[in-house]
Amino acid sequence: MKTRTLLLSLLASCVCSAAFAASPFDGTWHLNTAKSHLAGDTMTFEDAAGGSLKYSDSDQSYTFKPDGSVFTTPMGTERTFKKNSDGTYTTTNKRNGYLMSTGTWKLSADGNTVVIESKGTKPNGDTFDNVTKYVRTSAGTGLVGGWKSTAVKLSSPNTLTLQTDGDNIALTIAAIKATCQAKWDGKDYPATGPTVPEGITLALTKTGANSFKMVEKFKSKVLVTIRYNVGADGKTMIARGVNGEGKEPFSQVWEKQSS
Repeated sequence: MKTRTLLLSLLASCVCSAAFAASPFDGTWHLNTAKSHLAGDTMTFEDAAGGSLKYSDSDQSYTFKPDGSVFTTPMGTERTFKKNSDGTYTTTNKRNGYLMSTGTWKLSADGNTVVIESKGTKPNGDTFDNVTKYVRTSAGTGLVGGWKSTAVKLSSPNTLTLQTDGDNIALTIAAIKATCQAKWDGKDYPATGPTVPEGITLALTKTGANSFKMVEKFKSKVLVTIRYNVGADGKTMIARGVNGEGKEPFSQVWEKQSS
């Protein structure tokens, strides 16, 4: 349910050419999932009154009934979660009426593994079919208990475009039509787009000639902190991040596309 790649949907639309890059950050970058480590996030389910479940991760916590009824998460996702007769679960995720994804959750026979397949169509029309595997970290029946992801497969990784102009920086993932115009001053700037939760901000600070830090927040709560570093050849950018609690480390390898 938690999407570590949420931050990838919070970046601004711009058009730029790496051939005329004014800084080592400028250009369009492709996520190399084979070289990245995207797994490691955790989630917990608890029994709640009246047949409800309580879901928690480092970003948010909420209670719902797994009967297919619509509920809204603290981050504004209109969600359904239904337990099926065969023991699987199906989900839908919408924002402002836009269907972002549908999901299927399958528990293993021993109850110690859950595989989540998430499908959908991005705002630009591209389709995706992502699969995440979680393993149990604490005892429980069904979904109840603690879980940690061990594998993430993205069928259609987004590209990220960065463009700087003095103290200004624009960040892009065109596939999801998200926008954020920021400055290198460490202040929070709003991100917008059809799948971006209202209240998401990005704060960026240069940490060196070839490096910067980005802090993503939701209504002032830190969700993730990522430090980016462009390699000496200018063709690879390594991102290392942690969640808002400084835990669940992950890494991303971005490779600059040719102009």
